[in-house]
Amino acid sequence: MAIKLKNNQKIKEELGNWVKLNDAAQILQVSEITLRRKIKSGQIKSELREGKYFVYIKESQLKEKKIDIINFEKYLTEKEIEIKNLKTQLYDQKILIDALEEKLTYLVKRVI
Repeated sequence: MAIKLKNNQKIKEELGNWVKLNDAAQILQVSEITLRRKIKSGQIKSELREGKYFVYIKESQLKEKKIDIINFEKYLTEKEIEIKNLKTQLYDQKILIDALEEKLTYLVKRVI
């Protein structure tokens, strides 16, 4: 009876979402094959709906993935700005080279 009382205590289940197998594989950063193995072995909570697997992903895992995506987007934005700046510098260097070549041509003609 004591065991039953312990089992009847409220257990907080972490909130989450049901997602398609391929989306879950991306979120968990594993292959679909690995995820299917984990489903078969009972390591992952899943449901079969109309012939397709859905996997229960905890909210904490979703938040971690969202944070990773946000950080990656920030990184990409920084790199895009860096590329834009480098393109501007390259353009400026080409203009400078053209001007120096013209000056060199002018000076060579004056000497000859």
